[in-house]
Parts: sequence; C-alpha cells; structure tokens
Amino acid sequence: MIDTTPSARLNEPHYVAWVRERQRAARRLSGWLSQRRAKPDLDHEERVDAQTLVWAQRHAHEQRLHDSAIEQLRHS
Repeated sequence: MIDTTPSARLNEPHYVAWVRERQRAARRLSGWLSQRRAKPDLDHEERVDAQTLVWAQRHAHEQRLHDSAIEQLRHS
C-alpha cells in the first residue's frame, strides 16, 4: 500500500523538486512585477495615440465595407 499522507509526499524527490521550482518561479515573477510597478509608464501618450490611429483605420475600413454593401444592395 502506498502512503499518500502529506508528510510522506515531502519525501518524494519529484514532489520536492516541483515545489522548489514553483517557489523559484514565484520569486522571479514577484521581482519582475515589483519592478514593473515601480517604474512610471513614460510612453503612455504614444500608446494612446497609436491605439487611436488603429481604431480610426479600423473604423474607416468598416465604413467602406458598409458603403460598399449599401451600393451593392442598391444596384441589385
């Protein structure tokens, strides 16, 4: 019979390696997140301008598709 108690799992090498890797990953991620939060977002205005430009292009494309569909309905 296999012992599945939590204390028995602590002795399994694969489980211990898995737990240690998760702890390492959590430490790396927490350091990265703290650095990202600590730095101000200097290019915010540039990204807003880029998003506005993309939205305008997409809106113009949708408008052209709509106008084309209306023309096709009128001529059919």
